[in-house]
Amino acid sequence: MQEGRDVTKWGKDHWSLLAYVETACVDEQGKLDRRRMRCNENRHPLMTNMRWNPDYCTRLKEGKIEGHDDWDCLEDLEVAGFIEIISLINGFVRMTELGMRVATQIRSHKVGGGHFATFVLEEAV
Repeated sequence: MQEGRDVTKWGKDHWSLLAYVETACVDEQGKLDRRRMRCNENRHPLMTNMRWNPDYCTRLKEGKIEGHDDWDCLEDLEVAGFIEIISLINGFVRMTELGMRVATQIRSHKVGGGHFATFVLEEAV
């Protein structure tokens, strides 16, 4: 979905997922816990862990992407160059150097009292 590919429009769901991916890479060797992933079983039937509710769609800074789940967000993170998906079906990922720099910005934003929904990526990363 092209809507999710514009990093400048990302909101809470993309940024919190990147923070979670960083934690998974640090603590779980890059293994994602499916129970923590919003999954639209119509889009990703092999990764489902829940019944999809249309209210779960991905929130952007302004608006949302209908039907878009965390697995779609994960693919958006890869297209942006922040992560590498090692195995989508097994839920293994790796952070890139760029992704680690962005995750540092997110952590600084959160430590300063910010929220994922208000995070703005610095231009030079």
